[in-house]
Amino acid sequence: MMPKQPRSDKLPWYKRWLFKSSLLLALVAAFLAGVISAGRWGLEHLRGRDRYDIAFSDIACEPPVGMDRVVFVDEVRGLTDLPKTVHLLDENLTAQLREGFAQHPWVEKVEDVTKQPPNKIIVKLVHRVPVLAVKVGAKLHAVDGHGILLPNNAPTGDLKNYDGVANPPRGPPGTRWGDPNVEAAARKLKK
Repeated sequence: MMPKQPRSDKLPWYKRWLFKSSLLLALVAAFLAGVISAGRWGLEHLRGRDRYDIAFSDIACEPPVGMDRVVFVDEVRGLTDLPKTVHLLDENLTAQLREGFAQHPWVEKVEDVTKQPPNKIIVKLVHRVPVLAVKVGAKLHAVDGHGILLPNNAPTGDLKNYDGVANPPRGPPGTRWGDPNVEAAARKLKK
């Protein structure tokens, strides 16, 4: 009979490695959770600070032709439910501003919304360009190259006049005119 081997209380190498690896992974996860929690706490602590507030009328953007920036930005705010003062640390702010500016009839596209330290917001826009003046009754209306009716303050003096008899626009500024002939004429003039 073979003599009994003495039993070692030492764990095999792979079990020691697994234990050490698990312990290291748990420590790293706990550290990351602490950093994330501290960051969230710090952000919540800063949210109530006035120095991170900016008046909506101070948002920087290029206004449409012939319009004052402050008047344009105030019109954007009037079309939306955005507040008079926005908070720079609001996580949804850029999405809200993108959506809000896109609602203005002069805006064809919102290209970008950026926050710049210490308290500046810049909205980069592509504005609709008037290409056609359409007379309905005694009033001239401007239309862009997609057949979109522009606001009443759109300049019409240098535009080509629509030759035909146009039906009145079917919707408010920022929507298609609704007359296929007017829309086709506008598309032909699109630059």
